[in-house]
Amino acid sequence: MLARIRRNPRPLVAIAIAIALLLVFFVIVAPLFNTSSTAMAELSGGLPAQGVVGHQFEIDLGLDNTGLSVISPTCILVSVQGSLRPDYAIFQGLDRETFMDGKICGGTLNGQDSISIRMFVTPLATGRASISLTPAKGSAAVGSAFSGTLMVIAA
Repeated sequence: MLARIRRNPRPLVAIAIAIALLLVFFVIVAPLFNTSSTAMAELSGGLPAQGVVGHQFEIDLGLDNTGLSVISPTCILVSVQGSLRPDYAIFQGLDRETFMDGKICGGTLNGQDSISIRMFVTPLATGRASISLTPAKGSAAVGSAFSGTLMVIAA
């Protein structure tokens, strides 16, 4: 067998070239597919100017994953001042998730993807109220907060 390879080294040379090409691929090209970068997202939307006590209102939001990594679970950290009760959110028109432990989570968001979120909030008493919504990966914020103030009036 060894004598045969010495007479015709072509298969050995072909194997060495194949291994070299694989090494070049993994050293140069494979890092380009890396999705372990820092998660980053932007949240935007519109908040109504006023709400009515006891009547739920909707906040339409757009969540854009501006990074390359996957955000899972995709969450929104919710902070309210005044008499607002966050109830639930609908992610992509499909997943209805309830507010728990200061956040609402639903699904996974791939790198460079965007989704729509409809969030529902109920005012509990008259006066000025504000809400702050922050994109998060679980409980860790991955972007700046979207916030706004509204006036709550009696029914």
